[in-house]
Amino acid sequence: MTTTRTHSTTFTAWPTGFYQADLTAMDGPGLGLETVQEMNSQLRTLILDAEAKQPEYRFGVIGAQKSSLDILRWDHPAVDWLRERILHALRDLTLDALSDKEDLAARVFEKSAIRAEGWAVVYHEGGSHRQHTHHDSVFSGTYYIETGGVGPDAGHLQLLDPRPAAVARHGSPGVYSVQPRPGLLVGFPSWLPHSVKATLHNGGTRICIAWNAAFDTSEALS
Repeated sequence: MTTTRTHSTTFTAWPTGFYQADLTAMDGPGLGLETVQEMNSQLRTLILDAEAKQPEYRFGVIGAQKSSLDILRWDHPAVDWLRERILHALRDLTLDALSDKEDLAARVFEKSAIRAEGWAVVYHEGGSHRQHTHHDSVFSGTYYIETGGVGPDAGHLQLLDPRPAAVARHGSPGVYSVQPRPGLLVGFPSWLPHSVKATLHNGGTRICIAWNAAFDTSEALS
């Protein structure tokens, strides 16, 4: 927001876009509670079957296991459905990031090749993820399939203000907390530090799919 007077201007700098969509509550093709529940059931089966067969990937996580990075390339209708949902999130994030340059935003999204990768994370009792950022991508996010072990202060996604001086001087609360629920899709800039609070013991399994996306803008900017 910008306020201008004769000889002074007040403006907001360094805004950070964040995307959040409850797919169970939305109308339209491929949306709504019944569809989301069916897709989540299929995704859950795929992920747990893969967890039993694939090598263990535990980088950055405690009490959890990651799949390989190719989940968005799996040949399955539920994965096709999720790719489409992520594409909608990318469009909205791009339009928000370039809100003052709408023509450029449209060209970037419509003419750029999109490079995306995704991986499942299965959090067992007490599972968590250390603070981190994502490299080699523009936007990242998470889709929640099952949210066992999530409570009022457990299993939440923590988005961290990257301005330590603002946090230290109480100019910012420092953390924006997202309580996962099945069918929730979130997205944010890949450079934004984030973590996952430990899930509850005896609370069940928390299953999500994390994703990264980047654009090849050579054609869009030519």
